[in-house]
Amino acid sequence: MKRSEVRSQKPEDSLPGILSAIASANAEALAKQGGRKPATGNLTTDDKHRTDFVKSEIGNRKSENSSCGQALIESCIVIGLICLLLMGLFQLVQLFMAREILDYAAARGARAKSVGFSDFMVEKTVRIGAIANAGELLVPERTGNGPWAQWTGFESPRIPHYLQGDEWELQFTLDYALWDTIRWSYSAPASAILHFEVHQDLPLMFFSNVFRAFISDSAVPLQGVADIESHYPLYLQ
Repeated sequence: MKRSEVRSQKPEDSLPGILSAIASANAEALAKQGGRKPATGNLTTDDKHRTDFVKSEIGNRKSENSSCGQALIESCIVIGLICLLLMGLFQLVQLFMAREILDYAAARGARAKSVGFSDFMVEKTVRIGAIANAGELLVPERTGNGPWAQWTGFESPRIPHYLQGDEWELQFTLDYALWDTIRWSYSAPASAILHFEVHQDLPLMFFSNVFRAFISDSAVPLQGVADIESHYPLYLQ
């Protein structure tokens, strides 16, 4: 077997196989040159240099593979933490927006109560003020023209009819999935300052499956507050 043929072959995976192939090739080459039978197990100085080179190459490859694997694991951990922070940021923004909407709904409800509206009218006013937190639209049915066309063409025109409607016709005029989660209360109307509160257990709308690992429930309790000077006794005189 010639040395060039040994080099063209695919090397063995283990170090003993590589060393054995080099030793055999060198022994056969020397035997052909000197007319002697090939000796086995004897390594010349060149063979030792080649062996040291092969050992160093194998060590370098193992070191490179180990470094690449470590970098891949570290990258996966960092990317996961960044994604978790971004998801948490999105969820915090949604909760902050929802609380602002409840403050607005509380202000609308306090205004309605301070001028002597009945609780039924206050209920409708609070619900309209909290539409942005009301979730999926149930009545009327959604169209395929996009959110803006849906709002301007079907939802907003029904708001006056909802505020003027009787109790039996409200569910056929306008309805949302989360309207039943909105609760409200107020202080005694005879006091000088009317304190009005709106509460809602708002479901997590973004990455809820991820955040269930950190909170016990899939809904977050939120509160909107408004204080207004009460003119309730004046309107009832």
